Amino acid sequence: MLIESYLLEQFEAVARCGTLLKASEDLHISQPSLSRSMKKLEEELGVSLFKRENSKISLNETGKLAADYARRALEANREMVERVWAFDRSLRTVSIGSCSPFPINSLIPVLQEHLPERTLSAELMGSDEKLLAGLRNHLYQMVVLHHCPEDKDLFCQRYLDEQLYISVAKEHPLAKQNSVTFEGLKGLRILMTAHVGFWMDITLEKLGSSDLLIQNSMDALGELIDASNLPFFNSDQMLKAGYQPPDRVALPITDPEAHATYWITCMASEQQKFRSVFSAVRGNMLRNHSLGLTLE
Repeated sequence: MLIESYLLEQFEAVARCGTLLKASEDLHISQPSLSRSMKKLEEELGVSLFKRENSKISLNETGKLAADYARRALEANREMVERVWAFDRSLRTVSIGSCSPFPINSLIPVLQEHLPERTLSAELMGSDEKLLAGLRNHLYQMVVLHHCPEDKDLFCQRYLDEQLYISVAKEHPLAKQNSVTFEGLKGLRILMTAHVGFWMDITLEKLGSSDLLIQNSMDALGELIDASNLPFFNSDQMLKAGYQPPDRVALPITDPEAHATYWITCMASEQQKFRSVFSAVRGNMLRNHSLGLTLE
């Protein structure tokens, strides 16, 4: 026996809302129509689901059990639809999730070269755990993490390293130093963008929100950097890309938390699908290492 999904949806609404009136308003259907649906559900199951007293109904013990199963069935149905949709999308699109913005900018050209027939989409997500959950649910086909997972159902390839820096004005007292720590930055007002992934958690933990001038717009951040002498966060990868105003000095932050190693990860079952991408990444790492550009 199969129960039609609309009956389960209406029954779940009754259980959730508590009354036929509230459920009918929630579902945007008439109360008599909803009442007929509940009677039909009882007839199909061959059991009573409600206590009926003085024109009011409430779930009986059997109804409470049935409501629990109805919720589970609807959740399973939604999950099926989402996963099928995500899988079908994955056949035409490569969705990448990354814990930090720089790896995305660096990885996209590699993917475009080796997967020219695929549409690419990218999303910044600061949590490795959420990225892995998205990977397993087919929301992403590839993720960039700042930790290497040990799960046997995953394939992980080291990608690149990034060292956090602080850029200060040449006349700033810190400019005479060779490096700095987070402790040495406390009390300064530091500019940063909101779109930095997991680096936001690191800086908030080490410095606190009162020390950070967080900008939602990269344009606004650039304007403030140009118009002021305020320090701003930078990185060795950004410096290599030329992101450093001429009137600033960049200092590495030496705390262990200021260094990240990124790992490209996919499901082990899809490793062969992205073999050319992982080969290109390994080739780039070897070339950079031979030039002395990687941080070990």
